[in-house]
Amino acid sequence: MPSVTTAYTKNIIRRAFREIIDETPSKQESERIWKFFESECAYCGKKLEKTNKDGHIDHLISASKGGRNHFSNRVLSCANCNEKEKRDLPWEEFLTSKVAGQVLMETRRQKILDWQKGNLDNFAANFHSLVNSADSLANEVVNVFELKIAELKKQKQNLKF
Repeated sequence: MPSVTTAYTKNIIRRAFREIIDETPSKQESERIWKFFESECAYCGKKLEKTNKDGHIDHLISASKGGRNHFSNRVLSCANCNEKEKRDLPWEEFLTSKVAGQVLMETRRQKILDWQKGNLDNFAANFHSLVNSADSLANEVVNVFELKIAELKKQKQNLKF
C-alpha cells in the first residue's frame, strides 16, 4: 500500500464516491462475461482458463476516457491484449489491427456490440449526470478535508513555539 499522504487520501475519497454509482462488476456479472465470450479473448480469440488467471475483464472504453465499470463496457480479454497491446486504444481500432481478415474481425466486432446492447440498462441514460453529482459531492468532502488538514497543521505549528 502506498504511503497515506493527503493527495492519496483525496484520491481515495473521489474514487469512493465514484464506486458508489459505478461499481466494479460483481462475481456473477464476471461469470456472465466469461460465459458470453465462451472463455475466449474478445479480441484475439485465445482460449482462456479461469484457473490460470490469464483472463482479464477489460474496459472497452477505458476509465481514463470516461468509460464505465458497468459490465456492458467490459469484455473478456487475454492478458497480452489487455495489458500490452490495447492500452488506451479505441477498442474497434484495436480489433481491426489485431484480427486478420474482414469476416472474422466483423464477427468479433458484432459479438462485442451484441454484448453491449444486450446489457445496457436505464441507468446508462442518467450516468453522466450521476458522475457529475458524485464528483461535485466528492469535491465538497475534499475541500472540508483540506480545511481540517490546514487546521491541524496550524495547531501542530503552534505547539512548537
